[in-house]
Amino acid sequence: MPERLNHTERLQALIEGVKPDRPPVALWRHFYPDENYHAQFAEAMIDWQKQFDWDFLKINPKASYHYEPWGVRMKLSPDSVTKPVRIRPAVTQLSDWANVQPLPVTHPEFDAQLRSIVLIRRALPRPFRIVMTVFNPISIAGDMVASDEVLLEHLRESPQTVDRALLAIQSTFVHLVHEFRNAGADGIFFATTQWASANRLTPEEVRRFGIEIDRPVWDAAGADAFNVLHICERNIYLKEYSEFKAALTNWDTSDPTNPTLGDAFEFLHRPVMGGIAHETDLVSDTPDLLRDKVRRLIATHRGIPLAVGPGCAIPVTAPMDNVQAVRDAVNP
Repeated sequence: MPERLNHTERLQALIEGVKPDRPPVALWRHFYPDENYHAQFAEAMIDWQKQFDWDFLKINPKASYHYEPWGVRMKLSPDSVTKPVRIRPAVTQLSDWANVQPLPVTHPEFDAQLRSIVLIRRALPRPFRIVMTVFNPISIAGDMVASDEVLLEHLRESPQTVDRALLAIQSTFVHLVHEFRNAGADGIFFATTQWASANRLTPEEVRRFGIEIDRPVWDAAGADAFNVLHICERNIYLKEYSEFKAALTNWDTSDPTNPTLGDAFEFLHRPVMGGIAHETDLVSDTPDLLRDKVRRLIATHRGIPLAVGPGCAIPVTAPMDNVQAVRDAVNP
C-alpha cells in the first residue's frame, strides 16, 4: 500500500477491503440561495471541495428540483440560513395523482442540475469522484403532498393509483440518472428521506412502494457507478436495503433506534459511512472536543471499512472550525 493515497485510490482500497492510509471523509450541506442558480450553485460546490479537500463530493442541490417539475410551488430562500418553503402541493386529493406523468430530462429544473454537474466536473476532473443526489420515487411523491399523512392515506386507500404515479416518477429519474452520468457524475447519492422508516411504512409497504420501485433508478447509474446509499430517519429499514450494492452506505448512527456501524457491517459486508452526530456535536462541540470524538470513532472501528461522514446534510449553522476539525481528525 503506498504511503499516501489520492482520493480515488483511498476509496477504491476501502471498497476492495484493503486498509487505506486513512479513512475517507466527506461532509455535505446546502447553500441557500445559491441553489436556485446553476452557475452559482456549481461555484459553491466547487469552493466547498477546494476548501476542505473531501475524498468525494456529494452534490447537494435544492431538494425541490425533484418535485417542482410536477407542480409543487416553493418560496425561495431569502438568505443563507433559511430553508425554502413549500407553499402549494401538487397533489391534494387522490385523483390528482393521475397528473403525475413521466417528464422529459429537458425540463428546466432538471436541465439546471445537468448544467451544474457539467461545471463541477470541469473544475474537478476525474479520477476525483462526484455523486449527484437523487431521492427515491416515494420520497418525491411525499413532497408533492401537504403532509406525510396524505400520502399514507392515499397509498393505503388506493395503492394502484399511487403506484402509477410512482412508476411515472421512476421512469423520469431512470432517464435523468443516465443524463447525470453523461454530464459527469460518477454515480448517485440515493436518498430515501423519511420513507424507509418503520415510523411510516410497514415492511411490506417499504418493499412494494420503495425497494421494488427504487431498483431501476439505482441500476440506471450503471454497473461501474460509484453509488452511495443514504437511508434517512429513525427506525430505518437498513437491512432490507442491503441488496443495493452500494460503494458506501450512510445513515444516522447517532440515533439509538438505528443500527450501529459495527452491527450494520455484519449484514452489509461492505463499507459503511457515518459516525458524526451532525445535529448536535457538529454544531455545539468545540473543535478540540469534536476532533477527539472523531479520532475515537476511527480507533473504535479499525476492524471495519469505515468512511467518516454525517448522518445527513449538516446544518448550515455548523461552525466552519468544526467542519475543519472533522477534516483534520482523519489524518494519521
